[in-house]
Amino acid sequence: MEDSDRLSALKKELVQRLGRERYELWIGPHTSIELVEGKLHVGCPTKFEIKWLRSRLHEVLQACSQKVWQHDVSIEFFVHSDQPSEPTEKAESNAMLAMSAESSSAESSEPPVPATLNHSGLNDSALKPVPRNSAPLAAVSRPADLLQQSTRPGAKSSFANFVLGKSNEMACRTAKSVADAPGHYGPLLLFGPPGVGKTHLAYAMLQHWRSASHRQAPKVRAVRLTAEQFTAEFLTALNSRSLPSFRQKYRMVDALIIDDIQFLVGKRATLDELLYTIDTLHERGKQIVVTCDRSPGDLQQVSTELVSRISGGLAIAIELPDYATRLGITRRFALQMGLSDNEEILALIASQIVGSARQISGAINLLVATGLAYGLQLDADLVRTTLVEYIQQNAPAVRMADIQLAVCKVFGVEPASLKSKRKTRSLAEPRMLAMWLARKYTRASLGEIGAYFGRSSHSTVISAQKKIEGLVSEGAQVSVADRPCPVEEAIRQVESVLRSA
Repeated sequence: MEDSDRLSALKKELVQRLGRERYELWIGPHTSIELVEGKLHVGCPTKFEIKWLRSRLHEVLQACSQKVWQHDVSIEFFVHSDQPSEPTEKAESNAMLAMSAESSSAESSEPPVPATLNHSGLNDSALKPVPRNSAPLAAVSRPADLLQQSTRPGAKSSFANFVLGKSNEMACRTAKSVADAPGHYGPLLLFGPPGVGKTHLAYAMLQHWRSASHRQAPKVRAVRLTAEQFTAEFLTALNSRSLPSFRQKYRMVDALIIDDIQFLVGKRATLDELLYTIDTLHERGKQIVVTCDRSPGDLQQVSTELVSRISGGLAIAIELPDYATRLGITRRFALQMGLSDNEEILALIASQIVGSARQISGAINLLVATGLAYGLQLDADLVRTTLVEYIQQNAPAVRMADIQLAVCKVFGVEPASLKSKRKTRSLAEPRMLAMWLARKYTRASLGEIGAYFGRSSHSTVISAQKKIEGLVSEGAQVSVADRPCPVEEAIRQVESVLRSA
């Protein structure tokens, strides 16, 4: 069989495996597949597409090649030499479409429709397709490149672009003080849940120290790495008998930053090495910074000796952001992604994603991909519908009965009262919150949610959803067990009960 015949057979096999629609989106005319000296060469216009395609297509290509050639074929991915080094708008659009198509049916002959639309209860008129002669999301510039940049840690992390709020102000100001006077405050521990900015501040300190020489300040030799990287380098040095150079590398710096220290649970030898390193740096008056996803008390499970070393310095908590901080984070990510600064949409994202900056970033990425893939303008209805799907995909399965019990437990009301026709504030507020949580965590339609909580019209659920979003954005209070409580705190309490259920 000639090479051209084998390539034709390979492409047919790929179409059969992937489906025609997915083949056109993943590969299409912008990707070349050639056989060169017995090796399969796959070429794309940009590095981004190469990275994305390699992660999804490599195993499929291997399987199809094995079937056509009857033996394993070496596969190499490369960037077309005749293409510009920067991603083109067309190439990025193809990559974005392919990313979104993964969750769509490859066999459908019609353009795919987001699964959430089947459960949203929205009228068709709520989704406004963009006219064919206008570009969907015209404000979005270079989406694929921005997606790549927005998720690359440390690329542009600085104190200047750190979004301040009540939940992180103390940590940020302390990190700045430590950066200005390394070694003065002793070891610094930044702790809190994932995605709240610990690594951002670590990189900001690193950037501050590395740029000190440009400000005619004393040069600070600083190193930042994860606990996993420290472990890997230590074991390599141990096995290759190069411990002296390893110790020279990390004990002679002016500042050492180690991220995710909780990784060292059970790694006795690495912990001992780190403790000796900390002691050496401390004796030399140098700065140690560590981050962790647990408090100093919980860090005892990692090492009591490590907690003892850190307790002589500063341990600062970073909490999940409140609404005002989330709004600032949303605005920053939206600006990075080229989204228009529509205040209604920004407020909607900040009120719906009651979580970390990482979750907000993921939600905005999905919104951009959805708009591009389906040719839709981002309006409030589409944003709300898309976020419901995003939250459900990233949250454990929750039933409406679970939500009802959790709300009743926190607010101190009876389940039967929650479904009653009574409209007193003590019942209306928990009922609205329950319906809001049902929209957030379940795939039930508006009508199903309304019926479950004793309401005859799905418009009641829409009203409840908008009411809770408004209370969150205003920082308003609700009555919990006959006491005033910020609505965000009430939500956290209910979600905490749901997680422990």
